[in-house]
Amino acid sequence: EEASVTNIGELFGPLLSVKVAGTLKEEDETALQVPKRFVANIDSGKLCWGKHTDACLPLPISGEGLFDGVYLGKRIRIGQNLNGGGARVVQIRVS
Repeated sequence: EEASVTNIGELFGPLLSVKVAGTLKEEDETALQVPKRFVANIDSGKLCWGKHTDACLPLPISGEGLFDGVYLGKRIRIGQNLNGGGARVVQIRVS
């Protein structure tokens, strides 16, 4: 089942941020062990500045991303990108 997601990466705290929106789904919903594979479909992105997100510039980003969740908790997720250079990411759920 796909879910809508927005990932926000802050640079210099909330003064400068990159926001990427799209959908996320598990590649195999029956898999119960980590690493667990996810597919992200990126629809849009933007670069925002200031404490309020009114001032933004669109970014030319879209496409499919694959990553393995190597740790999946209630509020934190640690993953490894598979088709974009192998970067490790740490994500914290805000809401």
